[in-house]
Amino acid sequence: MKINFMKSLYIILLLSISGFNSYAQAEPTIRLRCSATISDNQPLWIMVFKKKNYVLKNEFTNAINPNTIEKLDVLKDAAATALYGVRAANGVIVVTIKKTESVKEYKRLKLYLTKV
Repeated sequence: MKINFMKSLYIILLLSISGFNSYAQAEPTIRLRCSATISDNQPLWIMVFKKKNYVLKNEFTNAINPNTIEKLDVLKDAAATALYGVRAANGVIVVTIKKTESVKEYKRLKLYLTKV
């Protein structure tokens, strides 16, 4: 049997594409500072719902609905440490939720939040 070059190339491409794994829910590594002396070098995530601040646990950062975010602030200087203490040594990411979506998003994330 004689298979032409283009057919064999097409088959190879199909096999390589079907074998490719991509995980959309994989946890990205975010580092705002090079390293710190405490814990796991993860930034502190602050969620703001109608002027009330909550800390979001690091392992649940992918649970945030991007359509509900109004503003995202990154604090990585001494001001962050002054506001949030030693937990902010690796930086702070402040996520402000839209006021119209605030109640619904709070109810959805309630299990993963702790008060500041």
